[in-house]
Amino acid sequence: MRSTFHGLETARRALLTQQSGLYTTGNNIANANTLGYTRQRVNFQATEGWPPPSVNRSQFAGQLGSGVSAESIQRIRDFYLDVQFRAENSKLGYHGSNASAMAKLEDILNETGKDPVGLSKTLSDYWQVWQELSTNPENDGVREVVIEKGNAVAETFQHLHNSIEFYRQDLGKQVDGGVDKINSLLREIDDLNRQIAQMEPHGYLPNNLYDERDRLVDELSGYMEIEVEKVPNEGNVKALAEGTYVIRANGIEILNDDRYLELEVDKPDGYVTNISFGGIPVDIVNMPQGSMKSLIENYGYGSADNGTYSELLADLDKLANDFAASVNAAHMEGVTKDGSPAGALFTEGAGAAGIRMLDITLDQLAPSVTATGDGKNARNVADSFKGVMNEYETVIGRIGVQAQFANQQTKSAGNLKVAVEEKRLSVSTVHLDEEMMNMIKFQHAYNAAARTITVIDEMLDKIVNGMGVGGR
Repeated sequence: MRSTFHGLETARRALLTQQSGLYTTGNNIANANTLGYTRQRVNFQATEGWPPPSVNRSQFAGQLGSGVSAESIQRIRDFYLDVQFRAENSKLGYHGSNASAMAKLEDILNETGKDPVGLSKTLSDYWQVWQELSTNPENDGVREVVIEKGNAVAETFQHLHNSIEFYRQDLGKQVDGGVDKINSLLREIDDLNRQIAQMEPHGYLPNNLYDERDRLVDELSGYMEIEVEKVPNEGNVKALAEGTYVIRANGIEILNDDRYLELEVDKPDGYVTNISFGGIPVDIVNMPQGSMKSLIENYGYGSADNGTYSELLADLDKLANDFAASVNAAHMEGVTKDGSPAGALFTEGAGAAGIRMLDITLDQLAPSVTATGDGKNARNVADSFKGVMNEYETVIGRIGVQAQFANQQTKSAGNLKVAVEEKRLSVSTVHLDEEMMNMIKFQHAYNAAARTITVIDEMLDKIVNGMGVGGR
């Protein structure tokens, strides 16, 4: 025989369960703008019917429903969209860092824009003034301009070297900062793994911890490409529990349920000499793609002249040395105003940082081959560094191509990341219109359950206070 209070218990369960749905909806609305928050849903499940299967069960047709319960509160998230997002985030981190580094180089070289004033312009002006001197070899005014333009060439070489080296050192600081950030993220993810591993065996779904862990993993993926695997915990674990994260980079298990490996980057000689995870070496070629790899490649690795900035510095040193040697050799073929053999104009072999124009007087310039003032040597000097100008144009062209490629890849990776992010947000983000609809739905269900209790209370009141009073 069914219980007199069966209906009350069924309605009570409905009240509590609809209340859970309403509270979860309120939590979603409260966190609509919280970074990394994933919307949650209460999974309702019908409770076991009455009577339960047994030998001495009551005999009547079918089972009576006994109500509903909140089985679990689940995050609405697609793990495979997370995998795609992190892959695109790694690509964007790598190409975006490259694009930023190349943009700095273009700013320093200053060879683009409406009024470029870089080394090309300085060399061109120097070439032009020697051409003028060839037509006016005895003109002191032109001679003075030659000396001024020569100093300008040397100072431009020095400025380029110092500026590029300054930004290269800044990249080194960014490498150090990136290492610290990666290790900090791994440490925080490891701590969250441990907290989750302690809670899940007791039947909990720590959704807030899941959200924070995914947010940190997303951030980590920008620094380097990673693989994430879910490993279930043991104990009284719910089916929806997400378990512990195992993270791999370049095939190395850098984090699991037991420990994490810190990234170590050594650069004792002004360039990166060693990269490892917890002592396990990683070759720069096989370094996981991300902003960290880009920083190392631009800063310099393996040797003093290996790396985008280091290679450019080496190119500038060669250009400065070639320029000084060629100009000096051509100049010393001429004679000064008094017919004496001409000397050198620039220091040789000092590279872009050390090139200087020697202290000479106007009379010590040698625009002519003979003392008659023929101006032939000025043309020889002008022609002597044409090769340097052509080499520099090649360097500028290479930098331009690299910058263009980095910008194109950044734009492509950015578009793909946005596309995946939009899909992920469509699944996981809080939609206020939908939450308002859920609020109304749970409110009406709650009110209906409360009305059911009122009706059953009236029925019981009739039985208790209204029956058996006949004849009194």
